[in-house]
Amino acid sequence: MLLSIVMMVKNEERNLDKTLNALRPLMEEINSELVILDTGSTDSTVDIARKYTDKVFFAKWNDNFSDMRNISISYAKGDWILILDADEELINYEKLKEFFDKSLFNKYNSASINLKNILSLDKKSYSMTPLIRMFKNSKDFRYEGAIHEQPKFKHPIYNNVALFDHYGYLFENEEIKQLKDNRNKNILLKEIKKEPNNPYINYQLGKTYSISKNYEDAIYYMEKGYDLYTKIKYIPIFVTLDLAMLYLEMNEFDKCESLCTKYIKNDNKNIDIYYYLATSQKYLRKYKRSLENYKRYLYLIENYDISTQANAVECNADTLIHQDKAKVNIIDIYYKLEMYQEIINNIDDININILEQAYLVIFMSLYKLNQEEKIIEIYKNLSSCIVQQNKFKVALESILKRIKEEDLPKMYKMLSKIDGNYGTLNKIRLGEKLTIEQYNEILTKEQEIYYADIIYYAMKENLQLEDILKNISNLKMQGYIDYLVSNKRDFIFDLYDYLDNTLNTLDIKKLQIYSCVSKSLLTYGGLVGKKYENLFLMYITYTYDYLKQLYNTDLEDDDLLNLLKNEDEIFIISINRAQKLSKTDKLEYVKKMKDLLIKNQKYKKGIEILIEKFKNEFDINEELNGLKKQYKSIIQNDIEVGNIIGAKENIYEYESIFEEEEAEILNLKAIIKMLEGKFEESDKMFKNSYLLDRYNYNVVFNIGCIKEILGQYEDATKYFELIVKNCEDENIVLESKEKIMIIN
Repeated sequence: MLLSIVMMVKNEERNLDKTLNALRPLMEEINSELVILDTGSTDSTVDIARKYTDKVFFAKWNDNFSDMRNISISYAKGDWILILDADEELINYEKLKEFFDKSLFNKYNSASINLKNILSLDKKSYSMTPLIRMFKNSKDFRYEGAIHEQPKFKHPIYNNVALFDHYGYLFENEEIKQLKDNRNKNILLKEIKKEPNNPYINYQLGKTYSISKNYEDAIYYMEKGYDLYTKIKYIPIFVTLDLAMLYLEMNEFDKCESLCTKYIKNDNKNIDIYYYLATSQKYLRKYKRSLENYKRYLYLIENYDISTQANAVECNADTLIHQDKAKVNIIDIYYKLEMYQEIINNIDDININILEQAYLVIFMSLYKLNQEEKIIEIYKNLSSCIVQQNKFKVALESILKRIKEEDLPKMYKMLSKIDGNYGTLNKIRLGEKLTIEQYNEILTKEQEIYYADIIYYAMKENLQLEDILKNISNLKMQGYIDYLVSNKRDFIFDLYDYLDNTLNTLDIKKLQIYSCVSKSLLTYGGLVGKKYENLFLMYITYTYDYLKQLYNTDLEDDDLLNLLKNEDEIFIISINRAQKLSKTDKLEYVKKMKDLLIKNQKYKKGIEILIEKFKNEFDINEELNGLKKQYKSIIQNDIEVGNIIGAKENIYEYESIFEEEEAEILNLKAIIKMLEGKFEESDKMFKNSYLLDRYNYNVVFNIGCIKEILGQYEDATKYFELIVKNCEDENIVLESKEKIMIIN
């Protein structure tokens, strides 16, 4: 018998049938047998194996791979032994057939296979690993090493006798992977205690730690293995390659460059080494050297037969999957070296996958060379794939932020030639006006964030934000407003004025908009002083009212907190709960606010403002506090008897003495505006009072009344319901009713 195909398996039902079925054509053409050793399967592995061979044997697993391998090959009767794993599928065996048909096997003692490690479902992403897997069957042949067992083989070696696809990296179950990694690590740690200066065990332990991303352990053992190999004046190629790759992963670019440069002195045909060298040099900003080495890397792939990977059995090819990345890096380096024409010269030959990754650099190069019109040519050559077109447009939006302001109209004019809403967006940027329905339709349909510019131009036409954002989801709306505040800095004050001029409402859609705008301005607007304070009050008030409407106002705040997942929403409910305590339990209020300060650092400034305001009120002495109450009583009396002039004079005196804005005084000023028939101004003042103290039920009731006067009955009803649900002291409500009756 010429050939024994020998396998060692355990729980391989997922892969085994496919692997064994692929062997059938080979076994029909070459006199061979199939030997399978099972080391303890608990699934259907053995049943599958017996469909293909009657030579199924068993051994108890003992944490030693070499022992199991040696037991498996002891059953082999063939002149040659081919070792396989269960997740390896035979793809090409022409050279193997030739090896036996032409009696080449008489000239060799061993042979290597090529293992194609499949990394993507379409098989386009892969790495290559040559492995010595076929051996002349002799008493001397055996495996050594408890893990990552190595065959003790004899030269000469016949290269690339067959090609197998390896699916282990593609379909590996995470749980199984971790169990396997831990098993391997434990075996290696036992072995290294026995042989601490064994270079191969140190290397494999370093590789195992690298796989699990324990980089400090990985570098320790990998470098030790490399140094031990250096002392014996033999460094396997795979050790250098894996160490270079580890240096890259750890951002040790100097070490990577040094290692690769040293290696190249003896071998200038290693594909992986040139990739690692070029990449490290790019990060080190040695652009010209990096460019040369990326080109060398691509040249060796194109001429694979001359590469070290094609001719050395101990040399992996792990970087074949990075060809596109290398080409993108080359384009990027050209840009950094201001070699714009080099980029443009090759555009037509660039694969779409590379083009997508290099859009920004390509577009900027065209801009710098005054060849912007070619951008439209590239777009027209794209497929009708929406995803491709969207990536293109996103890249275009990026360069619009980088070019000179004076060149923007020219770019907008060019981009307006693109069909659909993107072309329309650029026409709007040039001054074209649409109806509110058309603006809203585009914002509703499109998903990309840059369409927020439509809001900017629509509001410049004095269109209402509520109409522009009609039917827009909360998440999308927040994204739009964030984009505008971050990218249209001149728009910040427009949005602030819009918020400042809004009137009271419990309409959920308006509250949603007010919440989004105040949050964006608070986070990205850069406003300070009184404007920041007002924004913070608007944010915590509007968002609270929005959440209560959204989740059901019947729920108590404590119950609502248990439903929320978003940390911002939890903060809003929590701070409003704390604000309520300021009237009933001042010490508990301070405690809650300080706790919120610790847990919510992004709102630190706003929380500190509220604490400081409370402290100032708390620190007022009894005499001064009595004076404030006396003034307020006089003002209230003036209003009740119709002495509006006297009330205004007393309010003016009060505000000149006590500079801090107060909810009660704003409430009284709003009542005066109401008496004067200035209902919208009154509504706005009630709003400012409400922002300062949302738990002042006199204010809440008065807002309901002004809404009723303005004919906004739905809002009026909601404010009155708010009092019924939240006011514990019925006397407060009655008192408010009496005041309004006097005014009316």
